[in-house]
Amino acid sequence: MPEENQATAESPSESSPSQPTNESEKTKGNLSSPEGILMLCVAGIIDVISLIPVINVISGVLGIIIIGGWLVITRPGQAIKKAVKRFLIAIGIEAIPIVSALPSWTWFVYKILKE
Repeated sequence: MPEENQATAESPSESSPSQPTNESEKTKGNLSSPEGILMLCVAGIIDVISLIPVINVISGVLGIIIIGGWLVITRPGQAIKKAVKRFLIAIGIEAIPIVSALPSWTWFVYKILKE
């Protein structure tokens, strides 16, 4: 009987090291999370579409709708305030015809996931 009590007493201590203890460990896996990989791929596809001059405007609208919607859905109030500045920079880059060839949506998603 005492052996069973010792086994049950040890189980809570075994589960606590597997949980992240500080905030930096909790946010460490954002780039490698399924959400991060998916959004980086979507941003990359939108940036590739922006290389074609005829449909450059469409890629800007897609970026605003898809990536902007993702930002609004996944970020709480204070975090979205920090991200709006970068979002406006990405929109500004996409609005200039020659400069829109830069991977601004990919840069934006990468920076948001690294926060």
